[in-house]
Amino acid sequence: MTTVLERACAGEPELGDAVDDIFRRADRLRRRRARSVVLAGLVAVALVVSLGYALTTVLLPGAKPRSTAAVAVAQPRPSGVLDPVLKVLAVPVDAKDLQIVPRPPFSGPGWRQYAVLDAGGAPRGLVEVAVFDAPAGLCLPVLADPTSCAQPDRTASGFDYARYDRTEDQDWQVHEVIARRVVDGRTVAVQATGERGTGDRERGEPPLSTREAAEAATDPHLLDGFGLGERCNTPAPACPVLQVPVRPVG
Repeated sequence: MTTVLERACAGEPELGDAVDDIFRRADRLRRRRARSVVLAGLVAVALVVSLGYALTTVLLPGAKPRSTAAVAVAQPRPSGVLDPVLKVLAVPVDAKDLQIVPRPPFSGPGWRQYAVLDAGGAPRGLVEVAVFDAPAGLCLPVLADPTSCAQPDRTASGFDYARYDRTEDQDWQVHEVIARRVVDGRTVAVQATGERGTGDRERGEPPLSTREAAEAATDPHLLDGFGLGERCNTPAPACPVLQVPVRPVG
């Protein structure tokens, strides 16, 4: 048998590197198949992602564009909302079917002034407000004796105050109230004067009575309408000239 096989293989070439070449070809074939599997996996993933995005875009609602109607637009507000001092003063004035509006020059450090008009727009007087600091106390003047200090009234909210009337001149009647918040010494003077030159006591009557001026002066919201740095303490030449001056102690 051996002799027969030797004669059969006698014409064949020697093996040489044939075995190594077979293994190299097999290794290349395995790597090629592995790359094909990986590439097929990447293609499948890309198809799944693309299909998911397409379905999401078609089936789910997109973000709606903003409506211009939903945008907040600043609206003009009544002056009483913008000016807390005017908001307090407007209550008694409105109750008389009168109108109170800022009068230029409307304000300065420590003071405000307002014109009062009737229903027809005719002037009915002026309301002036001035604030002061009186931490050491306040001398509330006595009209009959300017050197003396009056015994003040006191409110439940902690204000000392005094009321003054100057009505002997029918062409310039004045109602004034001076009030001091005891806890911090912040002081406010509210002066209401009738329209000058009317020659009529009724028409020249101040738009606020002394009671109404006192209610406004002792309202904490009135003082809170001024900044802490605002004050008409001397020297303050631009502040209103009060019929009864404020005299802080110290």
